[in-house]
Amino acid sequence: MVRTDDQRARQIAQNLVEMLSSYEEEIIALEQQAPDLAALRRAVGMAIAEACYLISDGAPH
Repeated sequence: MVRTDDQRARQIAQNLVEMLSSYEEEIIALEQQAPDLAALRRAVGMAIAEACYLISDGAPH
């Protein structure tokens, strides 16, 4: 079975969400001790949100 570009993009986005989610959890814990990590946490959260959008319905049909 040949994978389409859309399927490949969604798979990459899913992998990104899985990878970044664990980092986000660690950053949230560290942020309590180092508030200057807030910008990094927000950036990681935004990347996760964008990937989730692509997975759910953002990919062209």
